[in-house]
Amino acid sequence: MIYHFYIELLESVPLVWRRMVVPADYTLYQLHMTIQGAFGWENSHLFQFSESGIFDMEVYEEIMESMDSEKISHDALTTPMKKIFYKKGQHFVYVYDFGDAWAHRLTLEKVEAKNLDGPWCLDGAGACPPEDVGGIYGYREMLEVLKKPHHKERARYIEWLGLVPGEKWAAHFCSIREVNKRLALLDFDKFK
Repeated sequence: MIYHFYIELLESVPLVWRRMVVPADYTLYQLHMTIQGAFGWENSHLFQFSESGIFDMEVYEEIMESMDSEKISHDALTTPMKKIFYKKGQHFVYVYDFGDAWAHRLTLEKVEAKNLDGPWCLDGAGACPPEDVGGIYGYREMLEVLKKPHHKERARYIEWLGLVPGEKWAAHFCSIREVNKRLALLDFDKFK
């Protein structure tokens, strides 16, 4: 069985989204790693899955020994994806980096009786924002600054992004080929 997901980065302008197929037997941690690869995140921050977002009281996340929370936490490493995704049209929210709070809405588009060895990106649009830019509002500010050739912060952003003189940040660009190359490099067997 495979799941077809439409995943969008909420409040992103331009809209950043991916259409994915994922083996139905994945855990939520494997789904987390799939989203990391599909969007180009660096997997350097905490994450959670929940019904509506970061303030939900019941979440699925990586359980840490030092966690002391009032939330009801379930271990994403051992929770099967099909425990929370079981019907077409269902939504769930994946939040990555609790400081920047990158919220992604996952929509289960369909379940198909096929086999698949690993995740695959079918379509998408929009570049993944850079890590630690300050969330969606920091990303919007960065895009505005980059549009203004004489803005005092522009050179700092260009250097931070690693752009060469004359190169522009391509906010609308998404290479499905590159996404699938990243996904192919993930070792999902170690998360079983």
